[in-house]
Amino acid sequence: MRRMGALLATGLIAGSLSLPLRAQESRENWEKVPPPAVKLKSEKKAVTLSIVATLVPWAVFVPLGLRESGGEAASLVAALAIPVGPSLGYFYAGSPGRGLLGIGMRIGVIVGLVALGTSLHDAGHDSPTITSTLFFSGVIAVAGSYVIDIAGIRKAVRRHNLKAQRLQLAFAPLVSPRTRAFGLQARLSF
Repeated sequence: MRRMGALLATGLIAGSLSLPLRAQESRENWEKVPPPAVKLKSEKKAVTLSIVATLVPWAVFVPLGLRESGGEAASLVAALAIPVGPSLGYFYAGSPGRGLLGIGMRIGVIVGLVALGTSLHDAGHDSPTITSTLFFSGVIAVAGSYVIDIAGIRKAVRRHNLKAQRLQLAFAPLVSPRTRAFGLQARLSF
């Protein structure tokens, strides 16, 4: 029985020290890299998703908002989607906190400017200069947050991909000298 245990232990140790099968293959198969265990995200897809989700609500809202009547429901849906657009890339990249921060900032700017414009109108300070100034400052603030969000998406995707690539699972034989037992050890690192 002891000889069998010694042979088994020797086989496990020799098996763990041998080269992996991929290293023993011919040189032509060395270029083939196995796919990662976790699917990596595409920077191009994240940026495209954000840009499309940013432009489509504006493309719907502007023509419908300029009409005298009709299209109120579509215009309302587009207006509600305007703050969300650039953040979709962050949700795709696995950074929902950053996406929600961008949505919150845009909603805060829009609500604040509408409240300021309403209070100025109610106080009788309604002039075309003030109205146009509020409108253009709101457009500049929202457009600036669009640019900042879309510019940061690539970094969020890279960060996600680095985290995904660090995830590793390894198995190794284990021999306990104290209890004279054999086993298998699993190690998860991230």
